Amino acid sequence: MKVLMIVNTDGALFVFRKPIIQKLIALGHEVVSISSESRYFGWLRDMGVKPVALDFARHSVSPVQNFHLLIQLYRLIKQQRPDIVHSFTHKPAIYGTVAAWVAGVNGIFITITGLGTLFMRDDAKTKLLRWLLLVQYKFAIRFATTVFFQNPDDMDYFISRKIIDPRKAVLTHGSGIDLREFACPSLDEVAHAKLNLGNELGLDLFGRKVVLFPARGVREKGFFEFYEAAKIVNRLEPVGYAFIHLGLVDSASSSRISKDGIEKFAADCGVYYLGYKDNIQDYMNASDIVVLPSYSEGTPRSLLEALALGKVIVATDAPGCRETLIDGWNGFLCKVGDAKSLAAKLLVVDDEFINKAITRSRKYCELKFDSRWLVDLTIDCYMKSVKGKVDAV
Repeated sequence: MKVLMIVNTDGALFVFRKPIIQKLIALGHEVVSISSESRYFGWLRDMGVKPVALDFARHSVSPVQNFHLLIQLYRLIKQQRPDIVHSFTHKPAIYGTVAAWVAGVNGIFITITGLGTLFMRDDAKTKLLRWLLLVQYKFAIRFATTVFFQNPDDMDYFISRKIIDPRKAVLTHGSGIDLREFACPSLDEVAHAKLNLGNELGLDLFGRKVVLFPARGVREKGFFEFYEAAKIVNRLEPVGYAFIHLGLVDSASSSRISKDGIEKFAADCGVYYLGYKDNIQDYMNASDIVVLPSYSEGTPRSLLEALALGKVIVATDAPGCRETLIDGWNGFLCKVGDAKSLAAKLLVVDDEFINKAITRSRKYCELKFDSRWLVDLTIDCYMKSVKGKVDAV
């Protein structure tokens, strides 16, 4: 069986789809990818993937450019002749699905990884773009074999608006996480990670709760709420907390915040902004609380990693976020767009709760987000579509 995966960035393919790629290759199947090209291409090749480069121009809505993308995808799919085409994120899901249908592929799969910023605002332009996106989805999904949804809110949204036949919809609870790569750290390992972080910051972290915000510097991730909450908490508990922000500045985002703006804001609010880090797991090991006050998500990878590492989760009561914790048991839900609500939740986290969360978050991750069952589910769907083609012949 030959599986072609289409996603806008090679980094997303490597980070989020690694478990299923490894399983497919281990079973003797061929995996080809279409994505933009960066440093992850080499790592994909090392895994046994045959990557093909294509620029998706993620933020472009030009009809001419998108039609050109459709033609390029069709030609590449025709050239590869896969048994399965599986597309992730908006543009690949829509144009990859239509191109695969035109190319005569039998097994066509989509994963809705989240609805994105078009579903977080209600100005006239956003409403128009959202309507156009949903029209395109309704057209493309007609040709899909199965559509995987990463949270129940997104699936209910598509079903209630008759964008998808419910029989095609499958709920996966995120992209899963390979728990072998995220062993829960011992208390000694946490202490060592905190010591390293303290040395990096020039700060004694003894007796402080380390609060980590691992997200891009954009409004929709709850950037302003996190910084304002840090400011509130630091006023009330001047030496009780250390607030850390890790993440890139998305210069292409419509709500972008400049790097200089983040650094100034960080100084005003008492946040340590450290930019992007490859070794994010080291910083998570050093943290006590992982925060994501996002407006909406598919199911955030950062929180799955935090669960696997046994951390307290504080997140918004929003699609994709609320699924990652049990409120009051291994974390707390705060209101969307409300810094005071976020600050209040952070202030009730005590040492006893942090210690209980170590086993609670890990267990919750094992039960709900282990990638092994998601990989088996997906491959089973692939095999059924291939078998259906053989039976039809």
